[in-house]
Amino acid sequence: MRLLIFLFIAIFPFFSGKPAKNAKVILEDISGKRQIGTQVVGEKGKATFQYLNGGSYRLAIEFPQQEGKWIKEKPKHSTLTKATYNEKNKTYYYQGSEGFFSVKYKKVRKIDRDSFHSVFKEGRGEDENKIVVAEFIAKRNNAQFSLIVKKLTAAQFKKATDRVGNDISMISIQGIK
Repeated sequence: MRLLIFLFIAIFPFFSGKPAKNAKVILEDISGKRQIGTQVVGEKGKATFQYLNGGSYRLAIEFPQQEGKWIKEKPKHSTLTKATYNEKNKTYYYQGSEGFFSVKYKKVRKIDRDSFHSVFKEGRGEDENKIVVAEFIAKRNNAQFSLIVKKLTAAQFKKATDRVGNDISMISIQGIK
């Protein structure tokens, strides 16, 4: 039994994607006119924003272009879903011309959970490769959150989005006012 548990723990990370190095994470005010902070994720795909003042924010990501198995899609893995959010494990899934990705939120502190909305807004003009993935309200000063951006294969993306069953790219989600 211990051997089985050890094998599961050792092998499981290989099925959940690999870090998407060089994804650019952008934190803006809710209007999108003022940039609060920018981070490029590193080897582990992590980004953290700390010491946020109370207020309304939106989170955007510029996903890096993928190659090889990370971009290939077989007919059996085809799906119309562009973006979806799994509330249970706090993971956002995105499919675009860049490839297939997941964004997992961690260490969310002092952020109003009722105001946290996953959204799907594609940028236009200069920001055409910027995807807005979330809008939220920080309840008090010193709010913080972390996220991990991973690249997925088409099969991993389809499996994850079929489980979730909602497609936020097809519905309109009202922003924070």
